[in-house]
Amino acid sequence: MKYCDVCGTLNPRENNFCIHCGNKLISEHFCPYCGELNLNYASVCVKCGMQINPIAIDDFDTFFSEYNAELLSNAKISDEEYQIMLSNIFKRADYFEISGNNIKNKILNFASAFAECETKSRGYERGSIYLGNKICYDDRLDDSVQIATIIHELAHYLLFLIIDSLMCKILRVNTSSTIQSFTWYFLTLPEFKIMNEYCAHTVEGRFIPYGYQNYGSFNLLIKQMEFEEEALNGMVVFGNTFANEIIEHIEKFIDEDLRDEIKIQYRKDSTAPTYKSILRETTDSLPLDIKNMTLLRILFDIFKEASHDDVRKELVEIKKEIESNY
Repeated sequence: MKYCDVCGTLNPRENNFCIHCGNKLISEHFCPYCGELNLNYASVCVKCGMQINPIAIDDFDTFFSEYNAELLSNAKISDEEYQIMLSNIFKRADYFEISGNNIKNKILNFASAFAECETKSRGYERGSIYLGNKICYDDRLDDSVQIATIIHELAHYLLFLIIDSLMCKILRVNTSSTIQSFTWYFLTLPEFKIMNEYCAHTVEGRFIPYGYQNYGSFNLLIKQMEFEEEALNGMVVFGNTFANEIIEHIEKFIDEDLRDEIKIQYRKDSTAPTYKSILRETTDSLPLDIKNMTLLRILFDIFKEASHDDVRKELVEIKKEIESNY
């Protein structure tokens, strides 16, 4: 038997497509230890004898192997392959009916198709994600601000899923806490934290009324970090490119009717728009092939950096915390 990596349904081993959602199932096993191609039904590698079913990388020695470094250094992904990967990430929402007795609960219901959502009632931050797999939002806020916060944190999580899925595709493995640790480390490096925050604000801004856009945490990061204008603009364009991809898919679910309900909620909460952050928005973005080529090159550079012992110690701690949240 084998699990579908989209909806989680257990399928007979001989199936090529999931019996529940139709997703194409993994049909061949590349050993992550030596790179040998094994038949689908193999449970151990025919060359090195290591366990390969399920295919996953559970330790950093395997993750930082020369074989994986070679895969990443030569990685390529076509526009079509990338779009299929994105569609698979969002496919889980196809089997999730958006429901709720008000618009906040409907947005919360949609977000829960991707990640666990829970409330918080302490601290200054409106929301957060915990090591990639849990969304938190402050329920003391007006419903309209809670809606914006949930969408914002969902965007963070979706970007995490995109990078994680891309790494898994390149390394030909299923996700694991090891790969998720690397993904989290990558997205929290200063320049990519800027990119990540801009992406989340832009996605949030698409689904709330004009004038209520808020790039507050992005502006705070800029003040805390000293970046040259050219480098900052590059991260903004990179973040906006990811935001456009996420928005395109979310719009299929948070449609015009739900966006009208969001507008009504903002009017109910009687908060006046400021229009200040609208000036942070940009239409600049990268062509998909250029963005992905650049992203793969950056991931390889970070992979080499993260293989050093000092960073590995940090990754081990990240992995422990991820596993504690499972």
